[in-house]
Amino acid sequence: MNSTKMEHKTMYGRAEIEPAGRVTAGSTTSFILTYYVGRYGIDDGGTLKICVRFASDWGYPQFEDPGGLNYATVQTSGRSKISYRFDLKGYIRPYQKCIVIDVEQWALAEGDVIRIVYGDQSQGSAGTMVQTFREYQFQYKVAVDCFGTGQFVELEEHPQLEIVPDQPAKLVLIAPTQIVVGELLSVGVKLEDQWGNPAENACGEVFLEAEGALAGLPECCVFTAEDRGVCIIEGVRITGAGVYRIRARFGDIEAESNPIECLDTSTDLRPFWGDLHGQSGETVGTNTVEDYFRFARDVALLDFTGHQGNDFQITEETWAEISRCARTFYKAGRFVCFPGYEWSANTPAGGDRNVYYLNDGEDIFRTSHWQIADRTDLHTDRYPVQSLFDELRNREALVVPHIGGRPASLAFHDPDLEPVIEIYSAWGQFEWLLREAIERGYKVGFVAGSDDHKGRPGASYPGSSSFGVYGGLTCVFARALTRESIWEAIKARRCYATSGQRIALNAQADGHPMGSEFSAVGSPRIQIAAEGTANIEEICIIRGLETVYRFPEKMPRNRKKLRVKWSGALIRGRARIARWDGRLQVDGVPIRAVEPFAFDSAAEYVTSWDADHVEWKSVTSGDEDGLILEFDKEPEGKLHFDSEQTTFSLPLDQVGDGVHCVEVGGEELRVEIEFMPLGVTAKRADFVWSDSNPLPGCQPYYVRLTQVDGARAWSSPFYIHCEG
Repeated sequence: MNSTKMEHKTMYGRAEIEPAGRVTAGSTTSFILTYYVGRYGIDDGGTLKICVRFASDWGYPQFEDPGGLNYATVQTSGRSKISYRFDLKGYIRPYQKCIVIDVEQWALAEGDVIRIVYGDQSQGSAGTMVQTFREYQFQYKVAVDCFGTGQFVELEEHPQLEIVPDQPAKLVLIAPTQIVVGELLSVGVKLEDQWGNPAENACGEVFLEAEGALAGLPECCVFTAEDRGVCIIEGVRITGAGVYRIRARFGDIEAESNPIECLDTSTDLRPFWGDLHGQSGETVGTNTVEDYFRFARDVALLDFTGHQGNDFQITEETWAEISRCARTFYKAGRFVCFPGYEWSANTPAGGDRNVYYLNDGEDIFRTSHWQIADRTDLHTDRYPVQSLFDELRNREALVVPHIGGRPASLAFHDPDLEPVIEIYSAWGQFEWLLREAIERGYKVGFVAGSDDHKGRPGASYPGSSSFGVYGGLTCVFARALTRESIWEAIKARRCYATSGQRIALNAQADGHPMGSEFSAVGSPRIQIAAEGTANIEEICIIRGLETVYRFPEKMPRNRKKLRVKWSGALIRGRARIARWDGRLQVDGVPIRAVEPFAFDSAAEYVTSWDADHVEWKSVTSGDEDGLILEFDKEPEGKLHFDSEQTTFSLPLDQVGDGVHCVEVGGEELRVEIEFMPLGVTAKRADFVWSDSNPLPGCQPYYVRLTQVDGARAWSSPFYIHCEG
């Protein structure tokens, strides 16, 4: 240790954690963090802060319930009286979540200690719940105000742990969505823990099978610790045209790949998958920029990605590293990455917007230097968003409005720079943004991403904190896997958004690809070909804000099953997540079985159930969650629903053949009850629909596909000029 660090430790103190080392993601444990007071001491009125990153979903410490989860205790050996609290915004971003310890009477002297027991189990607590995602260096940042002046000094060395994945709980198979007969393809096989982390220490055989004309697919692949949870099978060929799926089994865990469409001959446009939005530990995320791009390419198995750190935290060094990684990871035909950043304004000035560059070497134009010490390039800041538009208009740049902590404001729009809007991310599902764009008459396509903060772009699970849903994906129809081709496809709106599943959706209108603008004489004819990752429940064609066609036209239902579904968000802003923890009862007929519907995380689950009641934990952020109840016969009597958002009773004879909706308020908060819709009863759907009564003028038509598991896809609209 050099003399400067030794002097710092002597004067300001030091901290250590025990037990140190590795801890399993999502586990429940107990450990002690001890701060040893330095020579300065801590005066009456001074403060110690123990801080973790905003992105961490480690259980919030609580000090009231000794038998409850995440119970923590704080003690000092000195004469001083201390007080303490947990504060979600107690320190400097990104280390915002912290225990704040105030010295209230007397003072602490050199040699005194402050001892924090996270997950104190001495009075019955199960412990503290560890964050749910992988982190190589999880750090507790310790800052001290020794003199009560409000000036905090961070320790030179901070206690840290390594968060490692749990055992395999899920199997994932990823293959190309479209290939040509005889073309070589690779198949990704992943083992994940219950929180979506690659199960890095998984070992054993994964058995593979597929029906039809697949050549080169082995009967099994053998995982070793060196595979770190991901195995890529190369050299597979399909020898006949058709749609194929590969199945796999690891012990009692089973999975099926996304659909693979094999064509006799190549087409001009091919589907490629990407996640254009996330950030790493250099700003408010996790792990490094290089880790981020490597995960996107080698673990999520994406075709393209972008890195979008909050601009007010991106130093010149960080911007240079983002640009370097985007340049070095890019390989035409293999993996495309774009340099960029998140322009992060307050909503009245434009709100969150992601900026992408086609080429390397471009400048960053920030909202501000709010958290950047070096202000030599302050003249490059652009605020509000109109100033950003003016700067980027003559550059090879794209801007994508985004709903994160700060919602984008669609009161601002540049049609040349903003060809698409992001309607889904790990923050939630935002169909209201889609509708607002249509109401304003904007001609934009729809994309989805993750805004991943956890080092997992393209496979971003919500965990148990600020993020409500699994991160989304965007599929583009491009001529090649190059920067220029992906860029051109996005600008042309040849893309669609999904809630994270690789649903194959091909929509054409009068022979034009999705996103096209054209004139139609007579009835516009829309052709749909879809292959789901689960059975398709419904496909809607929406003209403007009106659903003009549903497939299937008459919904078949299982009247021995009842689906109770809740959805929506509290508000459009940052605190949008709605908690639906609750209970329901059914009078008149016993419940035979219960199945969760569209839960996004292991933190959402059925806590208990029996013949007359069910209890659960669930949150929504614009998306839908629910329960499927099975009975021996068609249920009668009453359903009693009691959750944190609403309470009601419903005679079941009011459900009928449709959907009974209970509006709750908020941002489309509602509960829907219906006999179980069976949908298409297949993963494939093909149909053609013509609008026999088109409206005059330019009308947007888009497609929304919903699967029986709640997964969704949204096509970019066709903008069709219809003659009156």
